[in-house]
Amino acid sequence: FIIILGSNWAMSNAHSKSVHNLVRMINDISENLRHGASDDTIAAEKVANHINCFWPRMMKSEIKIHFNAGGYGLNSIARNAINIIRAMDK
Repeated sequence: FIIILGSNWAMSNAHSKSVHNLVRMINDISENLRHGASDDTIAAEKVANHINCFWPRMMKSEIKIHFNAGGYGLNSIARNAINIIRAMDK
């Protein structure tokens, strides 16, 4: 029983680190693409395009789940980019 709890904790901790890394990545992409954009809306469109082109489905799914759960740690451009991605998915 202790091993099961330990393994669940390890899985939960690994998922938490994965989400943290995705948040860091999309925020970094947002900051990098903000510099080449005339405003934050265009930057968000560029981020959404980058994510759709280069992130595997699982990564996109995890960042959208995180966003739907409140999106803790996401900057405003990343949030707008995720909204664009969600609209494109419909």
